[in-house]
Amino acid sequence: MLRILYLYPCCVLLIALHRPLDAKTVLVEELTKWTLRNETSSLRIDVARVPSGVYTALRDTYGDLLEMENNVALSWIANRTWIYSTTFDSDEIGHDNLVNLTLHGVDTVSRVRLNGELIGETDNMFVRYSFAIGHLLLPSPSQNTLEIELLSPLQEAQRRAQKLEEEGYAIAPSNCPVAQGYVECHCNMLRKMQMSFGGEWNPAALSSGIWKPVAIEYYKVAILRDVDVAINRNETHWTMDCRAFLSSPASENFYAKLVVYASELLDEPLVLDHQEVNYAYAVLEFKIHIPQDRVTLWWPNGYGQQRLYPVLFSVKCFPNEEGPNLSSRTESQKLLKIGFRTIELVEDMDNSGRTFFFRVNGHPIFMKGANYVPANTLPELSAEADTVQHLLKSAHDVHMNMIRVWGGGLYESETFYNLADYYGLLVWQDMTFSKAAYPVTDDFVASVCLETRQNAQRLSYHPSLAMIVTNNEIELFLVKNRSDLGENAARLEKDYQALFMGTLRHELSIISRNDFSPRPGPMISTPSLGIAESGKELAVDPQQPNFGDIHFWDDDKDGFDSDTYPHARFVSEFGYASLPVLSSWQRALGNVSDVSNESVAALIRSHQHDPKGFIPILKLIALQLPFMLHSWDENIEEFIYFSQVAQAMTSKTAVDFFRTLRTDNQTMGALIWQLNDVWVAPTWSCIDFYGNYKMVYYWAKDFLAPTRVIALYDKSSDSLNVTLTREDYVEHPDTRLYHVQINTYLWTDFIAKKTIARAFALGSNELEARPIPLDTFLYENHSKEEMFLEIVLEDNYGGTLSRNHFYPVPLKNVKGIEDPELALEVVGPDCGTAKQPYTNSFSLRITVKSPALLVYLELSHPDYVKQRHQFSTNGFTQTEPRKTVHLEFETSSECLKLTSEHIKVQTMNQYLI
Repeated sequence: MLRILYLYPCCVLLIALHRPLDAKTVLVEELTKWTLRNETSSLRIDVARVPSGVYTALRDTYGDLLEMENNVALSWIANRTWIYSTTFDSDEIGHDNLVNLTLHGVDTVSRVRLNGELIGETDNMFVRYSFAIGHLLLPSPSQNTLEIELLSPLQEAQRRAQKLEEEGYAIAPSNCPVAQGYVECHCNMLRKMQMSFGGEWNPAALSSGIWKPVAIEYYKVAILRDVDVAINRNETHWTMDCRAFLSSPASENFYAKLVVYASELLDEPLVLDHQEVNYAYAVLEFKIHIPQDRVTLWWPNGYGQQRLYPVLFSVKCFPNEEGPNLSSRTESQKLLKIGFRTIELVEDMDNSGRTFFFRVNGHPIFMKGANYVPANTLPELSAEADTVQHLLKSAHDVHMNMIRVWGGGLYESETFYNLADYYGLLVWQDMTFSKAAYPVTDDFVASVCLETRQNAQRLSYHPSLAMIVTNNEIELFLVKNRSDLGENAARLEKDYQALFMGTLRHELSIISRNDFSPRPGPMISTPSLGIAESGKELAVDPQQPNFGDIHFWDDDKDGFDSDTYPHARFVSEFGYASLPVLSSWQRALGNVSDVSNESVAALIRSHQHDPKGFIPILKLIALQLPFMLHSWDENIEEFIYFSQVAQAMTSKTAVDFFRTLRTDNQTMGALIWQLNDVWVAPTWSCIDFYGNYKMVYYWAKDFLAPTRVIALYDKSSDSLNVTLTREDYVEHPDTRLYHVQINTYLWTDFIAKKTIARAFALGSNELEARPIPLDTFLYENHSKEEMFLEIVLEDNYGGTLSRNHFYPVPLKNVKGIEDPELALEVVGPDCGTAKQPYTNSFSLRITVKSPALLVYLELSHPDYVKQRHQFSTNGFTQTEPRKTVHLEFETSSECLKLTSEHIKVQTMNQYLI
């Protein structure tokens, strides 16, 4: 049992100086040690910590859900009832306090019993449940027994669907995921992470468990749960428009004293004394005005600092004006880190439709980023701080400034949003409704209303929160499937309008303001025609490119061709699939003796859930690359390499194209699908499940760079469109001089045969494009197949800012390329003299005798592949005889010994000769 006094170590001294001795702090005891058993008690397992889940607890007994084909083999677990139990004492009863049992997250349908008495039920994993238990507690030293009986999510979803059908309520056909392999149906019957039922890139894993803390709370009248801080600005001051949300079972008004400590912002604490609180709406509303010269702005990544100010809110609640007595636990606190920024979604009419772009601190910003899916398919593992930090830091390091939290997953953890604040990653937050029609029964609507309020209150203060969208692709689904839905279409659309355009939008008003908009939205669906065009009727086509946002998916077109991509206002989903590195597949086989090519190929087939199978990946490869498509399972390493090359090249083309449309705010956002993975599989991710970077991630550091030179081919004019974009913010306008050199190389030589230079002068947030006829770059009588271009961007002092390459023909048609006779030397630390903590940094010295196309490095050391590591670059074209690539490992607990034998190297040359 873990006891918490609602204090924060960094603020203990501050509170001690200001807190009078007339109150005790709310006591919170987290229940951390549990036992899990099955319904017959034939299996019992001690659970060392919560958060926990049944699959996680049973891992040592039955195997890891995500290894081999266990997602199918262990599916029986979702068909069982499981019971978590724990004991605790209650030495605080009899002290004039109320006592709550608070379940911060139960996955999903459960019955809760205390000392044999049923005290409540849960059916929404996104809701915090609190039950009054003081009347049932046994006095110390007697032990109280708490049980959480988790019903089978699979059976419960089926039962609810059957009940609705018996009542004549037709279920929409998308209740079953469209995917290859094992999936489960009726995801829309449960308020559970929707991806748990399976999908085209993820396994079916109907988890159950205690995925957030369980606590016993002792208090007098009320507990401070959340504080919404909305930021506004006038000519002289910033205003923190605050709402402190209290949780109380009171049936009559009570009183509160609130103190706000913010030493960096306020000379003295703000005190609100003897505030009467309406028991039916237990919220304290107040404003704090701060002179502008005391505040440093919070900016998205790449535009300025991410300054955060600690602010402590302390509330004492008591039943009458006389105040608390000495034995009453009346005080609770919330420590927030506040960032000062303004954010707007600008939707102005123009010649082609409406703009759709975010303006932060008055500055228009092109959003570069990715879609985020839960860090694990098991919710109890999704908030592990090390994994979440790795993913968000990785996004920050390649210049991303926006993350979309996808609606098929979770409202993420405090760790996630705190890190988004810290790294300057704006969060586009989908609510957890995705691509299905949901029932509008009274119980369901009441549950999702509570879900909406609780999560909005929890997230709203974060400076990273850019916008809330109430669902993912439901409007698009209803519109595209009108004919298939038949006579149910009208009713389903009416239900959709009532739930999302009516009820949930209204519930989100709890974090809105009457006199200003702290953030855009809510927006009803994505893709959509935006907020301005959303009305009471569904859009005829939510994918109209001249309004709102679109999701771009078209496997039948050439992703290497920039003409493939739409002139859209904001592209909130697009991407291409690839396979993780070989070592990840080998790890996913678990502790088995057979790690042969055949076993890896079988696992790849098993984990391929795209309904189209491998066809989209293979078709994409065939457009550009020299790969034997029919025998991929016999050449797995080559298949992995070519899939990652194709993903990197197409993603780069798409992002480059969207960035060239930034003029007049035509296109102002591109979010790659997807940043991360929930298991090892052929997916659209940039980072695989074990945290390894795919080639597209390494390339993103260049194609998402704030100052970037872009080169795209224009077929209509046979020209190379060279675009220079500068995306930043400077307080005082400036113009900087840049130089672009375009070097023509033959595949046989390191010396450029021709160089064309251009000078550009760009101010902050400006863009300039210049078309140059392609024949300008041709050399003597050599054909396009024999040459390639290197485009180098330099600042006015000769420093290289960006490097790009253009290949005039599909790579499979290249002529004259040679064996570069690549040699690799590894230089690392001397483990004989090194001391802990070890700095495991290696220099990889690569020498070649002719240009090497798309050099790809992969760690192959059987022990070190499990260590998180990063190359300084990968998938690069080497145009000089010698190049050094750095390899960094995160581990510092041991000194690693690495040789050239532990690095696999592939180049496109070897497949073209």
